[in-house]
Amino acid sequence: MMIRTALPVLIAPLSLTLAAARGFGADTPHPLADPDDNFGRALAPFGDTAGGIWSVLVAAAFLAAFAAVVGDADRRWPARRVVVGAAAILGLLTLDHTLLMLLGYLPMLVGRLIAGNTDAVADLASPGLAVQVSVAVGVVALLLALRRRAPAEQPADVGSALVAATARTRRWTMIAMEAPLVYAATRLLMFFEAPGFGGFDEMTRLAGLGLAFASITGAILTWGLMRPWGERFPRWMVGLAGRRVPVDLAVIPAMAVAGLVLAASRAVLIGMLEAPAGAWDRVLGSPLVSLPHLLWPLWGVSLALAALSYQRRRRLSDQLSRSAGAAAGRDAGAHRRSAGVTS
Repeated sequence: MMIRTALPVLIAPLSLTLAAARGFGADTPHPLADPDDNFGRALAPFGDTAGGIWSVLVAAAFLAAFAAVVGDADRRWPARRVVVGAAAILGLLTLDHTLLMLLGYLPMLVGRLIAGNTDAVADLASPGLAVQVSVAVGVVALLLALRRRAPAEQPADVGSALVAATARTRRWTMIAMEAPLVYAATRLLMFFEAPGFGGFDEMTRLAGLGLAFASITGAILTWGLMRPWGERFPRWMVGLAGRRVPVDLAVIPAMAVAGLVLAASRAVLIGMLEAPAGAWDRVLGSPLVSLPHLLWPLWGVSLALAALSYQRRRRLSDQLSRSAGAAAGRDAGAHRRSAGVTS
């Protein structure tokens, strides 16, 4: 494993171990169980001690996954996938909606910075945010390392496999687009205070507007997984027009967002289970605003499957092109040899 891949994988267990040490201390809360930190509440419902134990468990899982990916025994490939997959799942369960919320609020934060309001930057100096970023990056690095070490796949019928992969890409991409567009529509209606979407202050409405634009942008980029401009850069992209889009440029962001959406889904579900009666009254009072969060698990799963299907389709397409090129080269060689014999 290259250093650029190993480093983010190893930073995650280091940050989790430091977080656990803080959580076990008498005077310092666990960075992910700190009710006073907007970015550090992922494990708050479970307390400092449970958060510390969980952090040690996840750190150990990351180290085991790192060892599994570094190993050379190809015969253990299924076991490696299980170990890395388990570490990735535990890592995602450590996160909450923080990182996804940060992405959604980014347009509003940039606008406030341009206006000279630097309070938002101070809010980002959060130990909980640092831990969550390190875990998220570690999960992505682990999955990328596993994919790069995966044995080359050679289906018997590349053409049929390509047709099936194309159909799966289209199906999952359509689903992955619908969920964020529905969510964006509710936030736009909330911003304009449409009937059934009113009762929110200006800051909440502006934040909702930023989330709407972020969701729409995500849906458009997801659309590229099944469009020609998702394989070759369009003509208006000066300097890149006509060039092939690197597979990782589409797959890595899509998988990262899918993981963040699933992590946010976990936080939403836990919040609903722990919500007091008064909070449920607010949810039921504005169901068109609150209930679209239930689409997030579907969004996360479908986006991940769309990205993986896109990756498989691109690989199969490349295999088919290489096979066709090799066959054309053989035919041309045979033709030249035949012409030489005839002359």
